Amino acid sequence: MAETNVATATAEKSERWAWRSWVPWTLVVIATIIGLVAALNVWVKRQALSTDNWTNASARLLEDDQIRSALSVYLVNQVYANVNVSQRLQQRLPPNLAPLAQPLAVGLQTASTRLVDNLLARPRVQQLWREANRRAHTQLMALLEGKHNVLVSSNGNVVLDLGQIVKLLADETGLGGRLEGRLPPDAGQITIMKGNQLDTVRTSVKVVKVLSYLLFFLVIALYAAAVYLARNHRKVLLGVGVSVLIVGLLILVVRRFAGNYLVDTLSGDAPDAKGAVSATWAIGTELLRNTGINAVIYGVLIIFAAWLAGPSRPATWTRRTLAPAMREYPVVVYAVVTGILFLVLLAGPTDAERIFPLLILFGFAYAGVEWLRRHTIREFPAEQREVPA
Repeated sequence: MAETNVATATAEKSERWAWRSWVPWTLVVIATIIGLVAALNVWVKRQALSTDNWTNASARLLEDDQIRSALSVYLVNQVYANVNVSQRLQQRLPPNLAPLAQPLAVGLQTASTRLVDNLLARPRVQQLWREANRRAHTQLMALLEGKHNVLVSSNGNVVLDLGQIVKLLADETGLGGRLEGRLPPDAGQITIMKGNQLDTVRTSVKVVKVLSYLLFFLVIALYAAAVYLARNHRKVLLGVGVSVLIVGLLILVVRRFAGNYLVDTLSGDAPDAKGAVSATWAIGTELLRNTGINAVIYGVLIIFAAWLAGPSRPATWTRRTLAPAMREYPVVVYAVVTGILFLVLLAGPTDAERIFPLLILFGFAYAGVEWLRRHTIREFPAEQREVPA
């Protein structure tokens, strides 16, 4: 009878705690999905809403040969759109050479494009480009934050004003005098966003800013809860590492295939622009690539930590070898772990703007090391030496 009661109690206890077999894995799956969304959200926040990152990426655009070539065509077209070069040449050529005005104008436009391409490589022009992008983004962010009267001069639109560059290039190509007083106020202005789109964008920006931190902490909380609730902490920790690794790989895959789709779509009618569009996508999504690479690195480190705590012979031998150091020199152990973490940060594409989330990850890393250290000390206690009589 006693044995029957014990068996019944064991069965009831096992049934009562059966949820701990599947709930942790459900939390890991949910965290994986949210983690992917969080990574994309953080990228939008850091790329689109950071004036410094926006300006730096824009400056790098002009350093790319293909993008600079495409921009040269646009700027020369802006100049030629405001003066009839063919007519001007026809007025100045002798009557017998007047028919050559049109081909000469075309040739001059081609030569001007090459000249402009060379001029855009100059530090002065690149600095003007950088300042124009910074002004446009600062203007946009000021408006999104509720500041008024910042778009009066641009008719309610957020614009990238390349007027100074157009004027400089017109002077350099010898057309400055001819364009004197002919350039309209909006020459070289690229509309980034119209005023009637601002309400939608304001709402989207607020959502992005709130979710950027909320989703990150939610993912961390889900992972921590999954490990805490699991019967086998090590196995679920291994699942967390695989989850983080999968998120990183998915980010890299999404970036690759989304880029290919956008490049083909945007350059479908202009095959020559494919290189410029591809370079623009690569530069604009570099922070997203960095996020994916970081997630892969962190996932590999978590998997390694879970393996090190496992029952395999290599892992057991490693723990046995490290046991004396973990027992007698804990400060050295933490110093080594700190050095490894800093090496990962220096070697990986992590930037200073993510220092706060990284401190949280460092905290979890130290907590994991402390757990492993105590587990190893219990597993391999110090050998008792016999004291001679």
